[in-house]
Amino acid sequence: MRPEDVVELRVHGVSGTPPETMLGDPYPTPVAGDDVARFLRAGTPARAPSSGRTRTVEAFHWGRFTSGGASRALWLVLIPFAILNLARYALLGANRFAEAVLRLLGLVLTAMLVTATAYVSLELLVRQCAGTAACRAERLGFFAGWPFGAMLLVGAVPPGLVITVLWWFGRQTFLYEPKGTHHVWETRSGSLGDYAFWHTSPRTPVLRDAHVAAACAVVGVLYAGALRTAQPGRPSDALSWSVVGVGVLVLLWAVGCVVMSPDRREVNSRALKWTSAVYLLVAAGVATAVLWRLPVGATGSVTPLAGFEVVTNVLSALAVVLLVALFVACVRMRHAPRGVELMVADKRFRPMWHGYGAVVIAAVATTLAVGFSGGLAYRVVDWVGDPVPEAGRPGLVLGTGYLVGAGLWGVLAIAFPLLVAPVVAAMVRQVSSASWFAAGSLAAGVAVLLRWTSVPGWAFWAAAVVAGLLYVVGVGSCLRHSIGAAVRDGVLADYPGRPDRPGVRKVAFHQRLASGKYRYHWLLGAVALLGGVLVAAGGGVALARLAHPDWRSAPAPGLAEWLSSLPARELGALGSLVVSGLVVVLLLLGVRTWQSPRMRTAVGIVWDLVAFWPRLAHPICPPPYGGRATIELTSRAVRLAGHHDVSAVVLSGHSQGSVVCVAALSLLRRESERPDPADGERYIRQADAAAALRRVGLVTYGSQLQWAYSRLFPHYLGHAELTRLHHDLGDRWWNLHRLTDPLGGPVQVWPKTDDEPVAAGAKLWGVRCGNDVRLRDPEFLDPDPDMVASPLRGHSDYYDDPVFDEVVARVADAVANPRATVVVTGPALAGEPLGR
Repeated sequence: MRPEDVVELRVHGVSGTPPETMLGDPYPTPVAGDDVARFLRAGTPARAPSSGRTRTVEAFHWGRFTSGGASRALWLVLIPFAILNLARYALLGANRFAEAVLRLLGLVLTAMLVTATAYVSLELLVRQCAGTAACRAERLGFFAGWPFGAMLLVGAVPPGLVITVLWWFGRQTFLYEPKGTHHVWETRSGSLGDYAFWHTSPRTPVLRDAHVAAACAVVGVLYAGALRTAQPGRPSDALSWSVVGVGVLVLLWAVGCVVMSPDRREVNSRALKWTSAVYLLVAAGVATAVLWRLPVGATGSVTPLAGFEVVTNVLSALAVVLLVALFVACVRMRHAPRGVELMVADKRFRPMWHGYGAVVIAAVATTLAVGFSGGLAYRVVDWVGDPVPEAGRPGLVLGTGYLVGAGLWGVLAIAFPLLVAPVVAAMVRQVSSASWFAAGSLAAGVAVLLRWTSVPGWAFWAAAVVAGLLYVVGVGSCLRHSIGAAVRDGVLADYPGRPDRPGVRKVAFHQRLASGKYRYHWLLGAVALLGGVLVAAGGGVALARLAHPDWRSAPAPGLAEWLSSLPARELGALGSLVVSGLVVVLLLLGVRTWQSPRMRTAVGIVWDLVAFWPRLAHPICPPPYGGRATIELTSRAVRLAGHHDVSAVVLSGHSQGSVVCVAALSLLRRESERPDPADGERYIRQADAAAALRRVGLVTYGSQLQWAYSRLFPHYLGHAELTRLHHDLGDRWWNLHRLTDPLGGPVQVWPKTDDEPVAAGAKLWGVRCGNDVRLRDPEFLDPDPDMVASPLRGHSDYYDDPVFDEVVARVADAVANPRATVVVTGPALAGEPLGR
C-alpha cells in the first residue's frame, strides 16, 4: 500500500500542540484551511516498525481558536458565565423547565456583574466618596467643583463599558454562515450528529440581546431608584416609580425572551435591545437632571442612594431560588425514562454526582459570580475608606449583600484549603493519610474558631500545634505508603526482573497519582457543596432583608452588630482579598497571553475545556470552537476520501482532539443517513458522506471520553452513544492509554479478549484488551546500550511510542479490508473501576 493511500489526520488536544511537533517535521506543508483552522502535511511518510507499512500524516491544528489576543484577560474574568453554560450539557436529557431555569440563572449572573459595577461607580465612588469633602479631596480630587449630576453621569461610564463588552463579546464567533438549507435542530436538545447543532443557534442572538437589554434595564432602574434618595426638595415618588415601572416592563420583556428562548425568526430581539438602551439613556438623563444640585460637600457620611440594596438582595435571593429549582428539575429528570436509562448503566459509565452534574456546575458558577461581585465592592471600599454596615457610622456604607458575600468567601477561603489534603489523599486511595489529614483539618478549624473567642490564647496555640502534628503524621503516612502493593505488583508484571530496580517505585507512584482521575469530581463536588451552602446562606440573608420592614435604612436586628464584629470584618477582608487576588491573577494571565506563547498555551487549555459547546445557557462566554472544528475536520475527511480517492482516512485524536474526532464521525454518520433535500443544497451530499464513512477509521489516545465526558455529558457522549459509534466502526476504532496518564484512560466497553501483546519490537509493546491498548510507560526500564532511554511520558508524546504506529496501521488495514466484528455489550474494561 502506497503512503498516499492512507492518510492519518492528527487532531491535537487542549495544549494546542504545534503542527511541527505533531508531525515531527520542522517545515510542514499547508494543504487546507485558513489562519485559525489549518491542515498541514508532513514531508516524509510515517512507518510502522514491525510491518513496514507507510502512510501520509496530516495535522489539524485548531489551537488558534483559543489562543492569542489581549481579550483573553476579560474572558477569564467572565469565566462564571462559561462554567454555567457547561451546566446545560450536563443535564440528563431534554427538559424545558431545567433549560429555562439555567437561562434565567445566567441572566441573574449577568445582572449581578452589571449591578456590582454600577454600585461601585455610582454608589461607592460618586455618591459616598465624591459626595464627602474629605474622601473627595483624598481620592477623587479631579471631581472638585463638579455638581453631583455631572459626577452621576460620569459614573455611568463603567457599567456602560461592561454592557458594551458583553454585547461585543457575545457577537464573536468562529463559524461561517451555515451551508445548505438544513438549519433546524433535529431534536430539541441537539446531538453531536446534528449539523444545525454545531452552528450558532438562532436562539443565541436572542439570548445575547436579552442579556444586554436586562443589563440596561437594571442600570436604568438603579438610576430611577436614586431619585428617591433623601434630599432637600426631593421630587415626587410618582416620577421615580414611573421610571422604575417602565424599567420593570423592559426587564420582563427580556425575561420572557430568555424563558421562551425563541428563534430570531419568532421575536424581534433587536427592538428589545434598542428599547432598553433608550430606556437607560432616559433614566440616566432624568436622574442626572433632577439630582444635578444635590449637595456634595458633606463633612461626614452621606445617605446611600436608594435602590441598590433592594436590587442586590433580589438578585441574591433569585440565585438561590433558581439553584433550588434546578435541583428539583434534576430530580424529576433522574426519574424520567431518559434519566433511568442513563443511571442504570454500569457504574463505570454512570453520570457524575449521581445525575446532579448540572446543579454542581451551576453552583460553582454562582459561587464565583457572587464572590467576584462582593470582592469587587469590598476592595473598592477598602481602598477609599472603612466598610460599615449602616449609615451614621464613620466610613463608607457597604451593602449588606456585599458584606455578607465577602464574608462568606472568607469562610470558603479557610474551609477549602482544609478540605484539599484529605480529599486529595482519598482520591489516590491513601485512606490512612486521608484520615490523619481530616483530623488535622478539624483541629485547624477549631483553632480558627478559638481565635475569635474569649478563651485563653494557649487554647488556640494548642489546637494549632495539634493540627500541625496531625498533618505531619499524614505526610509521613503518604511518604511511607506512596505506592500500594497492587500497583507495585502490576508494575513488576509489566517489567519482569528484580523488584528493587531503579524506576519501579517511580512508575508505581505515577500510576497511583494518575488513578486519581477517576475521582477528580470529588474535589469539584466539595467546592460546589461549600459554595452552594454559602450562596444559600447569603440568599437567606437577602430574603430576610427583603422581608424586614426597615431594610431601606438599616440591616435586620442583630445583623449590623455581627457585621461590625471582628470575625465578620476579618472574614470579609480575607474573602475580598482572595477574590481580588483571583481576579488580578486572571487579568494578568490574560494580558500575558498576548505576550507569551507558553502562557497563551496554558490559558488556551482553560478555553478548550469550557468553549467546546454552543452557547445556549449563557450567550456571553468564549466563542465556541467545537462547531467549527467538527465541521472542518468532517469536510477534510470527505475531501480526502472522495476527491483525493484515499483508501483509508484515519482520524487520530489526542485528549480533547478525541472528542472532536468522535463529533466529526457522529456528524458524518448522520449526514450519510439524511436524504438530500429537494433543492440540492446541502453541507455534504448523502452519497459522499456514505462513501467517506466507509473509508474512515479512528484512533484515540490520552482520551477523557470514558471517565470524564461520558459521565459529565451523558446525554451527548454517554455510554449508549459511544457504544453505537463502536458498533458502526468495529475494528476501525482503537484506543491507546497509559496507566501513568493523569488525564487519559480506557474509552469503551470493548469486546473482551485475553490480554494480547501488540508488539513493535523485542522490548516495545502494549497490552491489548479488545480494541483498547495499554501502553507501557516507560517503554522499558532496563538500560540497553543500543536503544534510546525511554522517558516517562504520561499524557504526552503518544506519537513517539512505536506501538502507536502499529495501531494506526492496523486501523488502516481494517478500513481497507472490512470484516464483521462481534460486539459484546457486557462490561469488560482494562483498568480500575471508577470511584463514586
